[in-house]
Amino acid sequence: MNPRNSPEWLTTTVGAVRELMIKRLEADSLDAESRREMEMALEELDVMWEELQGQAALLVRENERYAEFFQYAPDAYLITDAGGNIREANEAALELLQRARDEVVGKPLAECIAAEERVNFLSRSVGLVLGATVKPIVWRAHLQPREGETLEADVSVRAIPLKKGGAGGLCWLIRPRD
Repeated sequence: MNPRNSPEWLTTTVGAVRELMIKRLEADSLDAESRREMEMALEELDVMWEELQGQAALLVRENERYAEFFQYAPDAYLITDAGGNIREANEAALELLQRARDEVVGKPLAECIAAEERVNFLSRSVGLVLGATVKPIVWRAHLQPREGETLEADVSVRAIPLKKGGAGGLCWLIRPRD
């Protein structure tokens, strides 16, 4: 993340601008009109800062809400990067794969696919990343949980498109077959 986009940078910058404006007001070197304009600008800055803080709090709540929906969704959801490494996995996915979060996040999703299907799986996912198709593709795959038999599942995947083209990753929905 660019340091200029961080909340700390914004807080520091607004604080510094506010302090400079107050020092200018206290210096008593301004004429009446300039003083009034500076006071109005300072008041506007304070109002905008309060509004920004309110919007930031709203965004934090919405992000927490999204994370909770993702985490406790009834279906298995995974998000992988363009290289096929798992970046996010919800509780249902961890249960399905019979693995702990730290055993999954950062690891290739291909490791959770039955060995005989990995080439097919990789060619489909690489094709999605390179083609960055908007439509999801669906196929039947065999997952390899940490313990036990392979598990037949329907896999639905969609590319996360980048603004400049290509895909930044893939979103996966995995439903076990009965």
